[in-house]
Amino acid sequence: MCCRQCSRTVGLVTLPGAFVGMLLGGASPLMAGAVQLFVLISLMAVQAIAVAVIVELIARRRLFRPEAHAT
Repeated sequence: MCCRQCSRTVGLVTLPGAFVGMLLGGASPLMAGAVQLFVLISLMAVQAIAVAVIVELIARRRLFRPEAHAT
């Protein structure tokens, strides 16, 4: 659900500006839409990779060591 919220935020804030900027720059609406889709998919892919790396680091106990945080 968090990823959906992030996607909505990106869609409301960043992407319309990029779309309008491309249109004002002379690009076709289809090309501007394709760039929007590419940017959104790229952001989601980076988030997925970051989660996978963090999970792997936690699994190998390199990021979070329970014995170091025991009180």
